[in-house]
Amino acid sequence: MEATSFDCLMERYHEHYDILNLSAWAWRSQKTYLGQFKQFLLEVGIGDLRAVTGSHLQEFQKWLFYLPTRTGTARKVTTQNRTMETVRALFRFLKQEGYVVFDPTVGIQRAREPQPLPKNVLTPDEAQRIIETPDTTTLIGFRDRTILEVLYATGIRKMELINLNIEDVDVEQGLLRVNGGKGAKDRVVPLSGMACRFLENYVKGVRMRLLKENVSSRVFISLESTPMGRNTVGEMVVKYGKLSGIKKRVTCHLWRHTCATHLIQNRANLRHVQEMLGHRSLATTERYLHLTITDLKEAHRQFHPREQVSF
Repeated sequence: MEATSFDCLMERYHEHYDILNLSAWAWRSQKTYLGQFKQFLLEVGIGDLRAVTGSHLQEFQKWLFYLPTRTGTARKVTTQNRTMETVRALFRFLKQEGYVVFDPTVGIQRAREPQPLPKNVLTPDEAQRIIETPDTTTLIGFRDRTILEVLYATGIRKMELINLNIEDVDVEQGLLRVNGGKGAKDRVVPLSGMACRFLENYVKGVRMRLLKENVSSRVFISLESTPMGRNTVGEMVVKYGKLSGIKKRVTCHLWRHTCATHLIQNRANLRHVQEMLGHRSLATTERYLHLTITDLKEAHRQFHPREQVSF
C-alpha cells in the first residue's frame, strides 16, 4: 500500500485520533463520513490525497447535497456540514504531518444551517402524567419510573443514562456523575429529591433482583439481567408517552428539551443550564430562551392596546 494512498493515510489519522484520546463513538461517525469522501474520490478518479484541490472539495459538497440517505430522503444540512468538517480535520492533520503541502479545505464555506426550535416540549402537568404512568408495584415498572425521574431531573442524553455505573450515583449529595458525554467530557449534575428517592430504592432493592446471579456495574438492568441497551430505553420512553395519553411523541431527547425549558422558565441561570446539559456552546443552550416567553407574554399583556380592551 502506497504511503499516500487513502487507506494508508486513514490509518495514520486513526492512530492520531486514538493518541488524542478522542471518543470511539465519534470516530465511528467520522469513519462513515470519510468513507463517503473516499467513494467520491473513486468516482472522480483520484487515488492520491495530494491531488485533491479546493475545486474537488466544492464538487464534493455538491455531490453530498444530492446524495440521498439510506431511506431515500434528502441529507440534512447539519450532516453535510459534519461531513465537511471531518474532511477538513483530516486535511489539517495531513498538512501538520507533512503528507500534503497545502490544505485544500481552506476557503471552503459551510452551508448555512437552519436554527429550528424544539417542536415539542412537555408541560409540567404532562411530564408528571407520564412519570406516574409506570406500575411501581412491579420490578420493571419501578425501574422505568426511576429512569423517567432521572431523565426529567437531569436532562442527560440516552447514551449517558445507559452508561451510568453504580459508583456514579451519590444519593446522599443528590448528584449524578455523567461519564463520557458528548465530546468525551465528564460532568456532575444535580438530582431532584424525587429522583434521589427513586434511585436509592431502585439501587438498594429492585436492581439486585433484576440482576439475579449476574454481575454488572451498570445502573439500569434489563429483564434479561443484562445492562439495558439504547433501543430498550428508547422504546420504553415512547411506550409510556403513549400509555399516558399524551399526543406528543415522547423520546429521551424530548425529556432533555423539557428539562432545559422548565429550568429556564423558572429563572435558572443560562450558564448553569449549559453546564448541566453538557453543551459546548452557550448558543446551543440559548435556543431554549425562545421557548420561554414568560416575560414577553407579560409585556404584551401590559402594553398591547388590544389587551386593554374589556369585553
